[in-house]
Amino acid sequence: MRPSRIKPGTELNIQMWGGGTRTAYFVQREATKGPMPAVNYLRFPSFDGQNGPGDDGMCVMDDYELSRRGEYANRRKTDG
Repeated sequence: MRPSRIKPGTELNIQMWGGGTRTAYFVQREATKGPMPAVNYLRFPSFDGQNGPGDDGMCVMDDYELSRRGEYANRRKTDG
């Protein structure tokens, strides 16, 4: 997966650290600024409200993490 090619609103499956996957929606990508890596904003509906009523489940991932942990939700893995 190339994070620079993901369009806003795309549904993704993200592998979590403890195992399993969660559904997230891609919001936006901020390109590299000097030595800082590019930043991707993802919204996880399952995280809504965990940090109070105003929390919308927004999380941040850099390109490396997203390319390793993310996959498009509408693509299915095939055996073999």
